[in-house]
This record gives sequence, structure tokens and C-alpha cells, in this order.
Amino acid sequence: MNVLVSVISPAPAWILPRHFVDALRREFPQHTFLDAWDRDALRRVLPEADVAFTPFIERDVFPLATRLRWVQSPAVGVGSLMFPELIASPVVITSARGIRARSIAEHVMGVTIALARRLPIAMRAQIAHRWVQEDLEGAASGVRSLDSLRMTIVGLGSIGMEIVKLAAPFGIRISAIRRRPPSPTGFGAAGAPAGVETVWPPERLPDLLAQSDVLVLAVPHTPETKQIISRAEIDRMPRGALLINIARGKLIDDGAVVEALQDGRLGGAALDVFTKEPLDPASPYWDLPNVIITPHTSGAMQDYWTPLVALFAENLRRFEKGQPLLNIVDKVAGY
Repeated sequence: MNVLVSVISPAPAWILPRHFVDALRREFPQHTFLDAWDRDALRRVLPEADVAFTPFIERDVFPLATRLRWVQSPAVGVGSLMFPELIASPVVITSARGIRARSIAEHVMGVTIALARRLPIAMRAQIAHRWVQEDLEGAASGVRSLDSLRMTIVGLGSIGMEIVKLAAPFGIRISAIRRRPPSPTGFGAAGAPAGVETVWPPERLPDLLAQSDVLVLAVPHTPETKQIISRAEIDRMPRGALLINIARGKLIDDGAVVEALQDGRLGGAALDVFTKEPLDPASPYWDLPNVIITPHTSGAMQDYWTPLVALFAENLRRFEKGQPLLNIVDKVAGY
């Protein structure tokens, strides 16, 4: 069996170290491993592959990949694979769902605390050598306790559930939006996972926004979730609410979010993902004092590659035996 490994990216940090390919060759000597380290090489080699470990499949090359039966994505998001021909084909797609969940949940809690304590103001003041005690103390400061804050998590998957585990002990009251409800009988506390007060379907998001002090976006980007947060949604939220996006930049209307951050309808935002990356140096986000910008690193780990390659190896063993694969993507839903 020919196994193509092409875990490449425009970002150097997201390129698989080559020694992992050598390790896979040693672990699976019965297979032929083909490695490709740029998009052109991937295009040339793909037609020879039975299995591909890659984030990309070029749409115009896919008809030539007649041997291909399974694609393992090294990421959670699989938007680059969701073109009609692949969706309609019998090729199975699996994702890296869950590997970065704990790291992202820790990031969410870190920025939630930072925004609630207005630490961006303190950090900017530190750079300017200014003492801002009057701005960060007292009833008018906007500093908040996490206890009894109401958090809404849009997307209660592996990341969302890790956020729940960390947020609930702080006394945060958590609700969630989930496409597939946990209970066939309705949406309420009885059908909610531990630590979650209510789980509502996507069409109830407008109602839930009205009680969201903190809104966390942890849902994949699909046609249904594009710009799910715009002016109308922000206007439903309590004034001064916090927005955290660790999912995809296209989930929000940037113009509406910037405007709301400027006029106080949003009290702050922590943005890890953007419509276009890297974020344009001219973006108004950079200069807003109530915004935390991170460069798509909410899932940063000291070692992401070891668990990722272990997931691929486990799935390869399952594939050999005809067993169910882990993290199969619903190609119709897009995740």
C-alpha cells in the first residue's frame, strides 16, 4: 500500500518534522511511504497514493487519485478538503479532533481571565510606563469576577467540553449551542453534559446571546456558520460582553465587531483567528485597547507532532484491519 505523507503548510511551525516520516517507515515496513514537501510534489505524487496524510487535496488533481481511499488531515478544520467531488466520493476523511483541545481550553480560560481583569489595559500601561490604578480599581473599572459570569460556547465538541471542564470550577454558568442535541427529548438541564446548564440547537442562538456575558466560538467554519456573529447578534448581547474566537475568522463580521468594540457594546475580544492570515498590519484590531490578538496559536503545544503521528499510526493500523477509524469527518456537515 502506498502511503503519502505531506503535512505541509505556508507556516513553518505547521510542517511535520521529517524524522516522523522515517519513524513511520520503520513502524510500517509493509507499506511504501511517499513524502512530499511542497504543493507541486503533492500534486505529482497523489495519484500513486492509497492513503494520504495531508491537509490539502487539489481539486483538479483529485480525479487522477483513483487509488485514494482515505485522507487523514493533520488539523481539526478540513475546509480545504471539502469540495464537491471529494464529498461525493467514497474517500474517507479523518481529522485531528481532540489533540489540541486541552491547550485551546487553557487558552480560552487565560484570555477570559485577562479580559475580565482588563489586563490588556495594564499591559499597554506597562509598555508606556504609566500607573493606571485609577482605571483598574473600583466600580467603574469594568473589572469582573468570573463567579456567576454566563458563558455561551458555540460548538460543544471536544474543545467545547474541555472548556467546560476548566470553566465550571470558577463558578461560570455555562450554556452551549450544539448542532446535534445530547437528548432527543429537548434542550435543557436534563439533557446537558456535566457543568453545562443548557444545550440549545443553532436556531436558538439569538435567544441565548441575550444572556451571554462571554461568548466563545468553537464551531467549524461551514456555509451555515459563516458570519454567525454580526451586528444583529452583537446587539442582542449584554452591553460589555466578551467575545472569544478560537475557531475560524470567517465566523464573525469584522466590521461589526470592530464597531462594537469601539463603542462599548463589546467590552473586549480575544481573537486567535482571522478572515485573512497573517492579520493585515493596517487592521484596526491591533490598536484597540480591549483586544487580545494571538497569531492562530491558541492550540500551541510543546509537542503536537507526537500525538498527531500516533493518531495517524493508530488509524493506519485500523485501516489495515478494516476496523472503524477514529475521528471520521461527516463530509455533508463539513466536520
